[in-house]
Order: sequence, then structure tokens, then C-alpha cells
Amino acid sequence: MKSANLVRAIVVLFSLWLIWLLRKVTVPLLGAYLFMLVLQPLQRRLTQKLPSSVAALCCVLVLLVVPAIAFLPAIFDFQHLLSQVPMDDLGGLSTQLRVQFNEWHASLPLWAAEMFDPAMFEPQKFVEATSLQLKTAASGLVVFFGGMFGIVSSMVLLPIFLYFLLQGGPWLLRIRRELPASWCPSFDRILPQIEAISTNYLVARVKVAIVKMLITWGVLVVLGFPGAYFLSVSVGALSLLPVLGPLVGFVLLAVVGFADGGIVGGGMSGLAVAAVIYVVLEVVEAYVLIPRFVGKGLGLSDFAVILTILCGGALLGILGLVLAVPVVAVSRVLYAEFVRPVMKDGKPVIDEAS
Repeated sequence: MKSANLVRAIVVLFSLWLIWLLRKVTVPLLGAYLFMLVLQPLQRRLTQKLPSSVAALCCVLVLLVVPAIAFLPAIFDFQHLLSQVPMDDLGGLSTQLRVQFNEWHASLPLWAAEMFDPAMFEPQKFVEATSLQLKTAASGLVVFFGGMFGIVSSMVLLPIFLYFLLQGGPWLLRIRRELPASWCPSFDRILPQIEAISTNYLVARVKVAIVKMLITWGVLVVLGFPGAYFLSVSVGALSLLPVLGPLVGFVLLAVVGFADGGIVGGGMSGLAVAAVIYVVLEVVEAYVLIPRFVGKGLGLSDFAVILTILCGGALLGILGLVLAVPVVAVSRVLYAEFVRPVMKDGKPVIDEAS
């Protein structure tokens, strides 16, 4: 019995290592599987009237066409943004920041000016630090996908995998047939719950991104920022991308705010307003939207979600903010299955969630 368990453990560890080694293929496969879980209700309705292959193709088209329709106006808005904001003059951003800061410092009352030392303000260091953070985050993302080829292949393979996954389900039953009989009861209890958590989390994150986009658009329109729709769609969509997304969103808002901040003007005032908008958006997302949408979808209280986000951010930074909630939700399922019975002296425990 022990030798059989050892062999199974080796197979599981080897499979995990192989999944990471082949992440150029497994990452888009996992993404396609998550989208399949979300699109399955639509596929079932379509299958009642259409052949399974046509229904699967329609679901793939929905995934591709709906975001394209949302982003199409942003392309035209971006052209308008280029005509309003002198992007070609932003190469000397640090010099412009220095000039604007000196003018702002000179306009302050004497008692306030003494609180700020112009020599301590080094915009070149800020620009270099931001650029370094972007490069570090981008390189980490490239490594996760297995290089630039992995990113390109993920974009190409994801809709292809999604099509075949939609046609071949249900996949849990197929996986179950390959497991030892002793594993099946635990499999039947754990995997459906993890699938439900993954589906609810993905749907909730998309809802958070849409609401964040609408809030951003409303604020930027009121303030008269150029390219408000492009900026709001970019900020909302980038919030789905861990680590790199928030940094790019901040840079976009900061650059446009500095060049043309609408009714507040450009320069330091526009940059300050853009920074305030970004900070408020991140706080609202982390402490209002995610607890409301994500916590509710995963059966976690607002306090539990906020505490989880704080701990995840303290441990892993921005990546921890994104992954903390689903990891805790899955850990609850594993705890109820493997740890709680041991804590209860081996007595079976009824899963309250079920």
C-alpha cells in the first residue's frame, strides 16, 4: 500500500513538473479550460438548437467578438488622444517635470515653500524607477509564459483549445476514469467545488474590471481628460493582468494627466490629479469591488476578503493581491477535505458549503 502511494505521489509531482516545463502549451490550455467553464451554460443552450461543433464555434466567436466590439471605439479615441496630447514631446519628461515643479514651488507661500526642497526632487530617478519596475514586471510575465513565443502561442492556441474543450466535455468524468477507485470519493467532492470557485472568480474579476472601467470613464469625462474612453478601457482591462497591468495603467494616466489634465490643466497639477485618481481606483477595487463581487461569488465575507488581500499583498505584492482570494477559497475546500477530519479525531465532517 505504501509503495502504491509513493508511486502515485511521484506521478503527481512529475505531472506538475511537466506542466510547468511545457507552460507554453499548458498555460493557454488552462486559460481555455477556465473560459470553457464560463461559456458552458451558453454552449448547452446553443447545443439544443445547433450541432455541437457549431455551438462550440459560436462560443469561441463570442469570446473574441465581444471584447473586440468594446475595444473598437477605444482605437478611434486613441487617435483623438494623440491629436490632443503631444506624445512626441514626452521624451524629455524628466526635464518637464523639473520645470513644472520649480514653477509650482515658486508659487507657494514662503512657509510652505520651506517645507519642500527643490534639490530633493529628482524626476529622472522617478522615471528610471518606474521604467525599471515595468521592465521587471514584463520580464517576469515573459518568463511565466515561457518567453515571447509562449505569449504569442498562448494568444493563438487559447481559442483553438477552447473550441476543442467545448466539444469534448465533460472533462471531469474523463479524468475520473483514470484515477484509482480509492481516490474517486475525494475527487467527486473536491474537483466540482474547485471548478465552481474558478468559474465564479473569473466571472467576478471581469465584473470588477467592467465596473472599474465605468467609474474611470465617468471621472475622466467629468475632469475633461482627453481620450477618456481609451484610458478607462485600458485601466479596466489592465486590472485583469497581474503585476504589469496596474503599472501600465498608472503610467498611462500619469502621462496623459501631465500632458493635458483637462479642467485641472497639465503639468504637476494634472499629474497629481492622475495619481489621486489611480490611488482611489485601486483602493475602491481592493476594498469595495473585490469584496462585493469576488467575495460574494466565492462565499467569503467582506472582512475575510479584505484580510486575505492584505496578507496576500504583504507576502507577494501585487501578484498576491490577485491570487490571494482564489487560493484561500481553494484552501478552504482542501482544509474541509483533508485537515478538518484529522482535527476532529478522524470523524467524518459534513461539508457546510454543500
